[in-house]
Amino acid sequence: MKYLLIIALLNTLVFGKIITIIDNGVKRKISIPTPTFQARALGDKKEKKELIIAFNKKINILEFAKKYNLELKRKIGKKYYIFKNTSSQKDIELMQTIMSQEKNLIKTIRPNWGFGFKAR
Repeated sequence: MKYLLIIALLNTLVFGKIITIIDNGVKRKISIPTPTFQARALGDKKEKKELIIAFNKKINILEFAKKYNLELKRKIGKKYYIFKNTSSQKDIELMQTIMSQEKNLIKTIRPNWGFGFKAR
């Protein structure tokens, strides 16, 4: 059993990639497990590039989208929005930019890649 745990840990360290998201105001680190999923998630293939963002307070959504080269796709829930990433940045890079510049405004920001990355 110990050997399986060690092998799984080493596999994650060698092949995995860890990214930071904000979930309900708390910074969390999540792992992108396999190289195939990394390629899909990080935009190396032609996949949809979308972000799920929730805000702490009311803002002008269109101005926010214009500032970060986003396109509002749809609203889900009360304060959750799905944005299409139309910028030249990858999802992770754009998330880091938004997290650093809009600390007090963002309640949740995460990629909309599927596999459990859905708004609650």
